[in-house]
Amino acid sequence: MRIVLLSEVKELLMKLSKERELSREQKIALEHSEKIVKISSKKAKELVKKLTEIGRINDKQACKIADLLPTEKDEVVAIFAKETYMPSDDEIEQIIELVKQYI
Repeated sequence: MRIVLLSEVKELLMKLSKERELSREQKIALEHSEKIVKISSKKAKELVKKLTEIGRINDKQACKIADLLPTEKDEVVAIFAKETYMPSDDEIEQIIELVKQYI
């Protein structure tokens, strides 16, 4: 199974919508992605790569950060709330600084 960024979903659905009529679910997903996505998939992929170099952040967590682009400590902590790994305060600051470079 491959984790897909929301920005990738947006691009895929936009491309597909030019080829044919989208299903109801696809239209809803496209509408949601248009509201949420703030950076291109290329930038999001770069961000994911850099995030995975911080501490023990895995691809799933990095993708969630790239999708949500948290700029506050509480937002980062919320992403890791149900995970077995919680980044240190230092790592959280690194995450926030990286995110700020991309928005």
